[in-house]
Amino acid sequence: MARRVNIMMDEEAWRVIERLPRGSRSRAVNAAIREWSGTSRRREAAARMDALRDRLPAVETDRIVQWIREGRERRLP
Repeated sequence: MARRVNIMMDEEAWRVIERLPRGSRSRAVNAAIREWSGTSRRREAAARMDALRDRLPAVETDRIVQWIREGRERRLP
């Protein structure tokens, strides 16, 4: 379901929207909001992972390779 909203935008944003045909303005704003939302979620997830990485001890590469191989061996029929 679509909703009609009133928003305030600065002049620079309005100049971009103003050039779009009237039928495509809402689609452009919706696409921009979806893109911004996805970027924002990824940025927040990366920040949480960075914080977690700072709290966890480092793991040697050899140990990681061993875990991967063990996991692959468990999945083989």
